Order: sequence, then structure tokens, then C-alpha cells
Amino acid sequence: MRKFFVFLIFSMYSACVFAQAFSIGQFSIGKAAVDLDVDDFNIEKAHSDIEAGFIGDSIQWLRPENNLLTPRVLLNIRVPKKYQPVYFKIADHVIFPSNNGLDLSSQVYINLFNPETIQIFQGDKVLDTIQISTKAVAKSKLKQWIDYTCLPYNIVITGIEQQYTSTGCKLNRIGSFGKETPRLEVAFSSPNLTTLAGDHSPFLFNLTDNSPVETVLINKTTKEKVNVTVAAKLPARLNRLKMAGGLGPYFFTNTYKKETKGPDTAPSYMLYGKYEISETSSLKAFDALVYNNKSLFNNSGLYFSYDLAQVLDGQVILGALIGFQGLNYRYDTGYPNKFEMIYPQGFELTYNHPFGVQNYYLSYGMFLSTTQELYRNMWLRFGNQVFYELNYITWGNDIAEIDMWGLSVGFPLFKAF
Repeated sequence: MRKFFVFLIFSMYSACVFAQAFSIGQFSIGKAAVDLDVDDFNIEKAHSDIEAGFIGDSIQWLRPENNLLTPRVLLNIRVPKKYQPVYFKIADHVIFPSNNGLDLSSQVYINLFNPETIQIFQGDKVLDTIQISTKAVAKSKLKQWIDYTCLPYNIVITGIEQQYTSTGCKLNRIGSFGKETPRLEVAFSSPNLTTLAGDHSPFLFNLTDNSPVETVLINKTTKEKVNVTVAAKLPARLNRLKMAGGLGPYFFTNTYKKETKGPDTAPSYMLYGKYEISETSSLKAFDALVYNNKSLFNNSGLYFSYDLAQVLDGQVILGALIGFQGLNYRYDTGYPNKFEMIYPQGFELTYNHPFGVQNYYLSYGMFLSTTQELYRNMWLRFGNQVFYELNYITWGNDIAEIDMWGLSVGFPLFKAF
């Protein structure tokens, strides 16, 4: 028992220290967000001797801390050897090209949604300047990306229908405990849109309620003004505690001292609780009661949950479940009730927005016994506010054993704190 609680405390500490260990530098590699075609982008330069072209299969989508997913691509630049000494300058970086005997060349990463100007120097003089712009694209949702981090808030952006765009969201909690309100940071990037003063994206919109943000941008290629509106639906309060209930039929087989009955049916009554500690950790509780006026099975648990790993750009999350359970069992009317504490540990694998179904989730989880006593609890859950759960539980010892499965429907009860 003492070892279990030492392990629990160590795991909670590890979750806080290592939760962000899967990022690469200041960003992580995301999945392709829009149907990107490098032919939609222009490479503008003046010097005819200088060659520049995109390496099409080098596109990567980067996710920084503000969740603004943008693409970068390698730009291959070649300068005839006769112009040396040559170097390239992009932002605050100076790049010296390699010499292959025929020309001077280098490959430079360019963020297509926020392209920096590249200067090519010959000695102390600017030989040429390379700029990236986009052509007008056909109206298509495949060109405008609203990240899944924005989906719970029903983000709507108007005025950008003919532009490549990317939008990412990050929610902040403002206020004291029990009175927290939302502040949604909406980061927005488009390669051809600037402010009237010529400032380039990314742009930031701060939303604290359902009031929209309206602004005027300019298309730097056509010089036309664009009216842009950003709106979201935000709750008045951010609650950390969420409670849900569930109902449904269960089918079970029951054994006590080699006496077996079933399969029988019984209604089930479920309670689910979640208290959010941070974006990656929470306390979760459940209570499952299966009772048909004769047999009784009641299983309750309290678990610390934290994210172990994320794949597919954060849409699939593997979480650990570390805690304990209480179990109350009665074979039939007139038989003794048996209660015991058990310590199965588990995991849950959650797929957010599964197969393109936005704002839904599909999860699979399991608890396994840490002792020789039989216990398995497996579930498959799909839904949103209302969810459907397929559950299988088996438990047993030297005297009794129960094996059950059922289908239940879950629904929200209340929120607090």
C-alpha cells in the first residue's frame, strides 16, 4: 500500500515535469492542414542569373505554442560562381552557400504563410531580393484552415474566402478560483494580407465574450481592402468540475462458491466526475451500480489522469490513470455483501474529432489488476456532450466471480467551480 502511494506521488510529479517533452524546439510538427499547392505561390526576384525554386516534397506544418499551424518549405537558391563572395540574409540569420564548382547554392526554409524577405549579398552590396507572394485561389474550404483547438468555440471568420489562411486558438482562464472566465487568443495568418500600414501576419484577436472583432486588412497583391470579422461562442464561466450520469442495460453471469446463475439482465446507473487541474491533467471519478433487486455489483474509483503522449498532431492522446477503487458485491438476496479496496491501474486512448467528425471524440480505456485477483474493466466511448459507452467488466476471487457487459448512454448533469 505504501509503495502504491509513493508511485502515485511520483507519477503526478512526472506529469508536471515531462508533460511537454514531445515538442521540438519552439514548435512541433503538425499534420497537413490545407490542400497546399506550391504552384499557388510566386517567387519574385529581379536578377536573371539567380535561380530559385521550391522543393515540393519538403513541406512541413509547424505548430508553435499559440496553435497557429503554418507551412514551411525549402527554397533552393542558386547563384553563379562568378558573383562570389556571396551570402544570404533572412530575418536575423546569415547563410553562406556551398560551392559545388559550378555555382553557389543553399536550401532555405520559408514559412509560406508568413514569408520573410531574402536578401542576396555580393560582398557588402545587395545583389538581389527574393519575396514570396500568393495568387488568388478559388473559394474552397480546403484552402482555409481552422485548427481543431478552435472547434469547441465555433470560430467564424468572414472576408478571407479567396485566401490561404490558418487560424489557431488558445484558451486562457482569467479570474480567481470558482469565478474563472474565458479569454480566447485567436492567432490568424495569411500570406497576402497585411494591415493598412503594411504589417504582416500573424495577427492576434482576443475574445472575451460573444462580441466579434472587426478590422480592415489589405491584399498586398491586388491592393484591395478586405473587411475581416472574427467571432466565437464562449461560455460565461469556465468550470473545472463536470459531472455526468449514465443509464443502460447490462448482461451478467454470476458465480458464488461454484454456484452459477445467468446470464441475467439488470439496469445500470453511472456517475462520472472530472476535475481539471491543468490542460494535461485532471482528477477523474466514477461510480457504476448494476442491481436487479437480487444481485448487486457496485464499483467506484478515483484516479489521477495525465497525458503521456500525443500523436497525429495532438488529435490522439494517450493518458495514464493512477488511483484506486472500491468494490461492493452481493451474489443474491440472503447472501452476504462483500466490500474490498482494489488497486487496478489503467490508461485511456482518446481520438478527438475522429475521422473528420468535428467536436466529437472516440476513446478506448482499460483497467487491469495489479495483484493476482482477477479484475478487468474495458470501455469504448463515443460522443460529445451526450456519449455512448460499451463496457465490459470481470472480477473474481477464490469465492465469487462476476462477468458482465453493457451499453449505456451518458449525459451531462452539472458543472461547478
